[in-house]
Amino acid sequence: MLFTARHYITRGLKARRIFFFFPFQLLVLHVKKNHMLIFFWLLLFAMIFGVFADKMGVPQQLLFPEYMGENNIFSFGIVGFALGGFITGFNLYTYITHGYRFPLIATLNRPFHKFSLNNFIIPALFILCYIWKSAHFQVYKELVPPLDVFLNIVGFLTGVILFQSFSFFYFRYTNKDAEALASDATKNPVSHVADTTMHNTSQWGGSGKSIPKWHVETYMANIRRIALARDSKHYSRDVLEQVFAQNHINASRFELMLIISFLAAGTLRESVYFIVPAAASFMLFFTVVIMVVSAIHSWIKGWTLSILIAVIFLLNYFHHDLPFIGTDSRAYGMDYNGPAVDYLPQETAPTAETIRADYDSTILILEQWKLKQQELYGADFKPKLVIINCSGGGTRSAYWSMRSLLYADSCTNGHLLSQSGMMTGASGGMLGAAYIREIMLRKAQGEAVSLYDTIYAENMSKDLLNPVILSMVTNDWFIRFQTLRDGDNVYSKDRAFAFENQLNLHTDGWLNRRLRDYKKPEEQAIIPMMILTPTIVNDGRRLLISPQPMSYLTQANLDQGNGDFIPEDIEFSKLFADQGADNLFFTTALRMNATFPYIFPMTSLPSEPPMNIMDAGIRDNFGLKTTTRFLHTFSEWINANTSGVVIVQVRDLPKNKDLGDDEPGAFSQLTAPLGSIYGNMTKTHDYNNEQMLSYLDGSFDETIQLITFELQQTREDHVSLSWHLTEAEKSYIRKATRSAYFQSELKRLQKLLVSEELIGERDN
Repeated sequence: MLFTARHYITRGLKARRIFFFFPFQLLVLHVKKNHMLIFFWLLLFAMIFGVFADKMGVPQQLLFPEYMGENNIFSFGIVGFALGGFITGFNLYTYITHGYRFPLIATLNRPFHKFSLNNFIIPALFILCYIWKSAHFQVYKELVPPLDVFLNIVGFLTGVILFQSFSFFYFRYTNKDAEALASDATKNPVSHVADTTMHNTSQWGGSGKSIPKWHVETYMANIRRIALARDSKHYSRDVLEQVFAQNHINASRFELMLIISFLAAGTLRESVYFIVPAAASFMLFFTVVIMVVSAIHSWIKGWTLSILIAVIFLLNYFHHDLPFIGTDSRAYGMDYNGPAVDYLPQETAPTAETIRADYDSTILILEQWKLKQQELYGADFKPKLVIINCSGGGTRSAYWSMRSLLYADSCTNGHLLSQSGMMTGASGGMLGAAYIREIMLRKAQGEAVSLYDTIYAENMSKDLLNPVILSMVTNDWFIRFQTLRDGDNVYSKDRAFAFENQLNLHTDGWLNRRLRDYKKPEEQAIIPMMILTPTIVNDGRRLLISPQPMSYLTQANLDQGNGDFIPEDIEFSKLFADQGADNLFFTTALRMNATFPYIFPMTSLPSEPPMNIMDAGIRDNFGLKTTTRFLHTFSEWINANTSGVVIVQVRDLPKNKDLGDDEPGAFSQLTAPLGSIYGNMTKTHDYNNEQMLSYLDGSFDETIQLITFELQQTREDHVSLSWHLTEAEKSYIRKATRSAYFQSELKRLQKLLVSEELIGERDN
């Protein structure tokens, strides 16, 4: 009987020591009280497991980070270092906000270090999951050799350990335990704790009266030993409070150093050395957020969430009166100092005389285009007019546009691009098309460039996301203090600037032109005309951006002007003629045409009310709406001077194929009404395009031919919609021109453009 009683007592004691094990108690504390921290951790877990924004390439940013164009031990080390900072912030927040609940801490040698050691469960679980998912992704998706995978993981762990070591040594030589402070108090009984810059130290002294302590019986003394918790009752209350207070002060100083370092890094974001992987930027941002919130919580405690929500609403309401946090992103090159134009769509309809004049100017360009064809291919050559439409889709579209168009041009002996009269489309696709045009222009001007050199396509495949995210989290969401000066105009440097700056770096500054710089080359038919069509958020209309006057595209009929007709499309160059429309940076025009929500800020133009601009793909992801109106307007000239029209559509997603989930979950069903509308936007554009083409056919002597260069994708082989491509995704796009579908469309194109010539198939 005695043995049995002792046995149960022993088992009960062991169970209590397990249940009241310090790491387990901290885990329960997080679940019960640290909801913000749990949210950040869940978000990171969702990223690495592909649950969050998988189609946009977010998981790849964590699992295979890139730094200075390379995926190696250094890029993984930076992400690991950032994660180490986030873990330290996680420990600091918990220590400062909830440390007083555990009097045990004050009795320990190196209290913050011991606290962090026992707060290991969530960080350790994430690190293990990250190593597993990253290694799997590298081996099976990126085909990285095992040795390189091992080195990358070592780099990641080294980064984590490096930051943790830094924080360990800081707190080792600044924090004191109860015995040390008791000894100091004996020697110097009038000593006081210094005030902290960021936190309210009164929380430590006053909280113990009303808030119950969490019971702890065992804790991790080090990574190899579990020890029994010591009773803190024999320490005086003043000594325990002094321990917490001075540890609190040291923690706040550490937090302040990290915040200052974080914001300082933002000022250096234009240097390639400081453009860290996007994953590291997000982790650093999470770290700063929890540090700031911990400081606020120490002052207002339970009112924290309510006050933060109120501050957000107040900043939203007064942000126009607070220029240092203003959120307006402006169009570089335009004049915001003078009077703003009145944006009244019903009054922007051009007169019939203006429409006729613009029509005649474009006829001259088409005549020049026809003359060029005769110079190249003979006086009796009756060319086909090629119109190139490029879809949106971030870097995958930009890269695919360049790979497919340049390869097809080489296989048609240059006929594809030389017979192109116009290019239009959305987002990333137009970046690739614009770069091709620039190469054509430089070649025509005598520069030693090879149109088919693969270096240009590879330039367009380089990362554009890392500088954008870095700017977003270090500058755009805090205080904007860096500016760009252009003449008398001063613009805030935000993530829009970061994108344009990086694009210019990748293309050796070739696209760093003004809109007016392309006017004469287009008039002389050296390069195809280009029309950009970003969406006006205010009313859903489209803004037509071109160096050429094109008011005829804003009207239903050529001779229609004024009247009661309200234009769907607004011509940029005429509406903003007095605000420097022709001085607009061309990269800004491309960026406005590719303003994906949240990734880029909406551009605010100098009108009253301010006209806000977003992605062209909202209204027309393929450019076919603009194309059909252009062809309809010039149908008479086209019938008389060409042998027909060929529309080459470059699209980043397969047509009539669904890459969605077969079995949506309960949450998917809940969001289906809204999600289906946005998810099917591309299909909706396809339906509209089919109708427009069918209506257009009756206006032409020859059937309009549509050649489609699709980037074939499946659920297994999916290229992310992002401004960053992994090496595996780049390789997939390179091989896409070899697909049976692409080759069949290429043969159709060859027969249409060069039917009398034998064009051998070549691999670019």
